[in-house]
Amino acid sequence: MLGDLITDRKNICFAILVHENREAVKDMLDNIAYFCPNSSIVLFNGGDDLHLCDSLNYLVCPTSRKLEYGITGTYILEVMEWLERIKFDYKYIINLDSDALFAKEGFEQFVIREMMNKNADYMGVDVRVPRKSWWCGKCIRPEWKNWQPLFDSDDFLGCFNVGQIFSKRYVKRLLKYKKFDQFRKTLYHTKVFGIDEIAFVTMARTLGFNPKKYPRQVSRSIRYRPHFSCEEIKDYLKNHPKAYLFHPVERDMKNEVRTFIRNSIPKT
Repeated sequence: MLGDLITDRKNICFAILVHENREAVKDMLDNIAYFCPNSSIVLFNGGDDLHLCDSLNYLVCPTSRKLEYGITGTYILEVMEWLERIKFDYKYIINLDSDALFAKEGFEQFVIREMMNKNADYMGVDVRVPRKSWWCGKCIRPEWKNWQPLFDSDDFLGCFNVGQIFSKRYVKRLLKYKKFDQFRKTLYHTKVFGIDEIAFVTMARTLGFNPKKYPRQVSRSIRYRPHFSCEEIKDYLKNHPKAYLFHPVERDMKNEVRTFIRNSIPKT
């Protein structure tokens, strides 16, 4: 089984940070399997329950451990290193949190269209030079002397963490970056809240890539807060044909949005 999962040839690999509520994790896995059937999934267990991912039949990053809320940047880096080490076959890694769900098909085709067909290596939601008032930007200022030499820049970029897309070329270039060891060490010791919304998008630029911003018609359904209501989901599905991925959705299995989406999937 492990060998089959490693050699499963699919362009997209979803890397999911999970930490609680096994039923909601299973619900998300079923959701992705239905709406993105041509993609692979790997997990990182960032919670207290060591058995959270047992018997789910998906690969789990062996360095999984409890992570501090808001300071989770090491997770996606460890997933990148791990997938390279085991020679996992993929073209793009997409970062997801466990409170995201798809509500329609089409996201896989969107990724191929925007990344592969346009030879892009990084895409994120709301990629920008952030305003000085941005909270995560304020948090990095006390550590800027550590990050500035790694970014080789006098400023940094920001994005929203959920949905960040990294090409395999990005991963390989990052892991071979001349300052990678220091980057990794700094990431492990940082206290910057939301560092994953700064470090990897800025590194895309440092590595010579052109960070790409999600089209608004796709990113409009990916946000920090509030959690989606069922009325919103129905409106999006009716009026926004390119809204595929929704974040955030309550992890409660009885939540009306989660129930509505789950009931839209045909029973097998």
